[in-house]
Amino acid sequence: LSYANVATTSSAAHRIATEGADSLARGGAAEFDADAEKHGMMPLREAASKLLSCEVSDVCCASSATGLMCSVAWAAMPSKGENVVSSRAAFPSTVYPWTRVSQSTGVEIRLAPYDENHYTDPEDILSLIDENTAVVVISHVEYANGQRYDLRRFSEAARSVGAMLMVDATQSMGMVPINAPDSGADVIVASGYKWLRGTYGAAVGYLSPRAKKLIPGMVGFRSHEDIWDMRSDRMDLPEDASRFEFTTLHFGALQGLAMSIEEMLEIGQDEIWAHDMMLADAVIEGAMSMGLEVVSPTDPEQRSAIVSFRTPRREDSSQIVRRLQDEFGILVTDRSGMIRVSPHIDNDTHQIETLFQSLRIILDKTSS
Repeated sequence: LSYANVATTSSAAHRIATEGADSLARGGAAEFDADAEKHGMMPLREAASKLLSCEVSDVCCASSATGLMCSVAWAAMPSKGENVVSSRAAFPSTVYPWTRVSQSTGVEIRLAPYDENHYTDPEDILSLIDENTAVVVISHVEYANGQRYDLRRFSEAARSVGAMLMVDATQSMGMVPINAPDSGADVIVASGYKWLRGTYGAAVGYLSPRAKKLIPGMVGFRSHEDIWDMRSDRMDLPEDASRFEFTTLHFGALQGLAMSIEEMLEIGQDEIWAHDMMLADAVIEGAMSMGLEVVSPTDPEQRSAIVSFRTPRREDSSQIVRRLQDEFGILVTDRSGMIRVSPHIDNDTHQIETLFQSLRIILDKTSS
């Protein structure tokens, strides 16, 4: 029940990644030749393009969402006199790349505040945007409380002043249906080891036509349009999003993630979203039936499958989470003094019921 932390890897993704590792161990380049390496990103690019309702040329692969965000930040490299707008509630790696750029260029970083429930009023972010805003950076879904933002609303606000919108969708992609072109975002990135049910070492990115014109902040031998034309006296970047694929990656992890995405496409994004919302409803109902304080948004426009709550007496959430795992084999997460539950397609309502039965036992012992 902790997909917002680290997913249980799709069995198909694990099998594909393991087969890739076994193949390299067995034969090295004899089983993974130059052509296989050149096209090693394509299975994931093709799968992700279907997931995001975009073209294959709009998608790139990476080892992590953070790496992609860093490359984009240095590519955009806003300067002194400009500003980057985000939220204090955002996961650190969503903001840190821009903080590092700020240390070199002097660009101003503007962060909207959040309340005691880690809720950020969208208006507080939007109010920071002005004619000097170069980039708006948000998490599609906030990691601590599951708050979900309307991407279209933010893209329109960014576009009105000529700014780019960059979205960290690590906590939404695979759970929330995303039509990347319709969202209006310039860049969308996501790591593969959470809601996409992949493993570490694989991530995907979407680039709008505008973003595909950026010169990546990180480059390597794959940055040239023909990776095997290995001369160091020129670097002609590809015209598509693959210009951000600059180095060798864990191809087994990439292909495993592609397989996991294909599995989810077969189920259907709307069906997954409905299933996850049904489980989130069960978490909310279970928490409220015990008198727990649900701090995650519950209105349809802002909710997600991440549900965080507190106990009435504000008991140590880290101790409760540890006891749930040690005594009952139930994995949830402690975040910012809250108990965070994040079920996905491999979970069911019986597991939610067991969670609250176990939680009741722990809290009864604590109060006695």
